[in-house]
Amino acid sequence: MLWSGWQSDIAEGIADSGKVPWVFVFLMAVWYHTLANNVESWYAGIVNYFGPDYGPAMAGPVMAWTFHMIFYHSHSAIYAYLDSHDGPWKKYKLTTTDKMTWSQMLPNVVKNQCIFLVSGVAAFFASDGRGWDGSKPWSEVPWNVFFFDMLSMYIVYEAIFYTNHRILHITKLSVPFMKKPVNLYALFHKEHHSTYASVGVSGLYMGSIDCVLTQTLPQVVAPALFDFHPFTLWLFALIGSLNAVHTHSGYDLWGMSAPHGHELHHSRYKVNYGTGFLDNLLNTKLYEHEVVREGYGLGGRLVKDVEKAKAYKAKVAAQQSAKAS
Repeated sequence: MLWSGWQSDIAEGIADSGKVPWVFVFLMAVWYHTLANNVESWYAGIVNYFGPDYGPAMAGPVMAWTFHMIFYHSHSAIYAYLDSHDGPWKKYKLTTTDKMTWSQMLPNVVKNQCIFLVSGVAAFFASDGRGWDGSKPWSEVPWNVFFFDMLSMYIVYEAIFYTNHRILHITKLSVPFMKKPVNLYALFHKEHHSTYASVGVSGLYMGSIDCVLTQTLPQVVAPALFDFHPFTLWLFALIGSLNAVHTHSGYDLWGMSAPHGHELHHSRYKVNYGTGFLDNLLNTKLYEHEVVREGYGLGGRLVKDVEKAKAYKAKVAAQQSAKAS
């Protein structure tokens, strides 16, 4: 879940600093082999236990949700411990802007994860289990089909997530028969931006409608459309969950992707809406190397603006020097 941001963070981290997220790569490989060797027996065991009516749903979306809960909360709990204790890791904390703590954000996050669960199960029954049928052995799925599954999942996820996320940043939407424009941001998305990506668990801190539009819809549409093997979602439940926490943690740790990109979205609002592809295509991508942080506060200042200001000051100084001489 939420997996596709991982590839963007990897690409951006390498582009900015040459830093490769070895921890993510290692965990991904371990989880892949764990699933490949066990998922068929897990799926069959759950279906047999709950029966043919409810077993497939329990083995499909409910199992993916369970993986997500384990990975998301174990990771966010580690960051909560780091935040509340002093140690050498403090020098890797980029920002401490958030006013709320892990425990204060947790109830809202769990509420949204319950929305995940209900939405996933509802989509399963509404589509007659499309995208969640794990009865076919994973070993029989060829690599080209698996690649198509991942690609289609990413494209659909990115299209829905980017579009809905950007729509929720509209502050003045003209609506017929209404005198005042509607502020979608204030109504539905401001709650998430009340956090500043410095507490890991805040990755899913948001309103319910925001959660449905930007989190659940991007995840349930592609499986139903393409009816791919659920191994794809089970696999990326790991990295997606870790990524959602890490990009909101404020920590730039060795072996992990840099969290700068999403922090810039939280501080500058009108950049980095998606996972990378559409941001680059639609010119809403802002990389860390395009920003000067030191001395300019949260979100920094654009390098091009700093350079323009320096050039202007140099020009004025040269003119004044010429007049004085």
